[in-house]
This record gives sequence, C-alpha cells and structure tokens, in this order.
Amino acid sequence: MNAGQRSSGKVRGREKTSGESLGKRVFGAIVFVIVFLGALLLGSIPFTFVVAIASVIGCIELFTMFETKGDAIPVAAVIGIAGTLAYVFCAHWKPIASFGYVTLALVVLSFSWYILILKHVKPARAIALTILVPILTGFCLSHLVLLRDLVDGSSNSKNGFWIVFFFMVIIWLYDVAAWWAGRRYGKHKMAPTISPKKSWEGAFAGTIAALGTSVLLRFIIKAIMGKEKFFPWLSVPVAIVIALIVCVLGPFGDLSESLLKREYGVKDIGAIIPGHGGIMDRFDSTIFTAPAVFYYLYYFVLKLK
Repeated sequence: MNAGQRSSGKVRGREKTSGESLGKRVFGAIVFVIVFLGALLLGSIPFTFVVAIASVIGCIELFTMFETKGDAIPVAAVIGIAGTLAYVFCAHWKPIASFGYVTLALVVLSFSWYILILKHVKPARAIALTILVPILTGFCLSHLVLLRDLVDGSSNSKNGFWIVFFFMVIIWLYDVAAWWAGRRYGKHKMAPTISPKKSWEGAFAGTIAALGTSVLLRFIIKAIMGKEKFFPWLSVPVAIVIALIVCVLGPFGDLSESLLKREYGVKDIGAIIPGHGGIMDRFDSTIFTAPAVFYYLYYFVLKLK
C-alpha cells in the first residue's frame, strides 16, 4: 500500500469515527430530551422525582471521580446523596426557605462524619468535597423544580412547564450553536488551559442563537397560548435578560466542570448518556443558570417574597 492509500484510509477512518460519534451524540440528545420533557409534561411531582434521580446520579459521578485520587471516601457519599435528595424534595414541598436548614445540616453532618467515624488522611479536602457535591447537584438542579412550581399569578396552571421549557430550549440551542460554530470556525480559544475546544467564535454564535431563540420562542408560545394566559410578565426585555444569563453563566458552568475534570484527568464525569458523558456533563450549562434565572424571576420580575 502506498502513502496515498494509507493517508486516504486514515481520512476515511477519521470520518467514520466522527460520524459514529455524531450519531451517538444525536441519539443521546434525543433520549435525554424525551425523558426530560416527558417528565416535565407529566407534572410537578414526576418532574421532581426525575430531577432527584438525575441529581443522585450526578452526585455519584462526582464522588466516583474524586475517589480516583483518594479525595473522597465512598461511604461518605451517603451524606452527599442525602443532602442532594433533601435539596430537591425540599424545593418541591418546602421551597427556598428550607435551603438554609439543609445546608447547615449538611455541613454539621460532614464534619461529624469525619470526626466521629472516619479517619481520613485529607479530612479538610474530603469534608469540602462532601459539602460541594450536593450543592453542585441537589442545590443547583433543584432550581429546575422551583421554576416548574413557580406561581406567577396567571390563570394558566401549566405555566411552570412553559417556564422550564422556555429556559431549557435556550440552553440547548446555545450549546448546539456554540458547538457547531466552534468546530467549524473556532480559532480564538476562551480558556485553552481548561477547555481547549471552546472558542470565542462558538460563544458568539451561541449568544446570537440564544438571543434570537428567546425572542422568537416568546412570540410563538404567546401566540399559541394567548397573550394574557402565558407569562403576562414575560416582555421582550425579560426574555433577553434570561438569554444573557444563559450566555454568561452557561459557559461558566461548563468551564467550571472542565476545571474539575482536568485536575482529575477525565474527559467525561460519567457515561450514562451516549455521546455526552454523564448527567453532570449534560447539565454543566444548567448548574449556575437555573438558580440565576429563578432568582431573577422571583425577586426582580415577579417580585415575590
């Protein structure tokens, strides 16, 4: 075989691998969207349970990654999982007022666990990670439940579904546009030492997609549901602010997880979603945006107390 044939074979091999990878990514995305939107549509309680399951899986993924360097003890994950579940279910049955109690209990139990039960060589790091994991999973993702249960005073009981749907579609289209533009045009890296594949060109494309989606989706759903019944408070400026929150905090969440993955030498935190990795890999753009969008709507738009 001559050099040209070998080169051609390598190119075809790379194209095949790339095609298989894209196929897995599309399949994984479709399955994820069906499960997520299906639970969202079924109602508040089914959605809460799905978020709880996803949060626990994310919790296990993070503890498993930390365990690879001896920074976490498997049995200590019990505290993290308990804290994760407490955050999510309290978000539904005892809203945000209970978060402080859960956090205090989590801190006290984490210290007590390592003082009274475990003798760990790195107690400070282990305690910090035991507290951090349920905050990144249960606390952050529980705000999806809060958004689903958000009462805006309108006459449409399904507004919670549309709030989460509106928010998540913006995130998904930002991610798709940023991924596509980054692969095709990305030259200027955002954070080359943390995530070499992320580029400013991708971020720019994602921002345009998010802003356009927020305005267009607002008009489409209002036309379908009726202007007075669907988000009477959702003006174009509010839709744009939500999109800007996604554009700023979405990549920040992604880079934050990449920072952790780089330290522990892993490409993906988990492998449950084909082509995407784990739950935390899929929700990396959501962990900071969901709380920010909820508190923006709660305190500054709806002005609830």
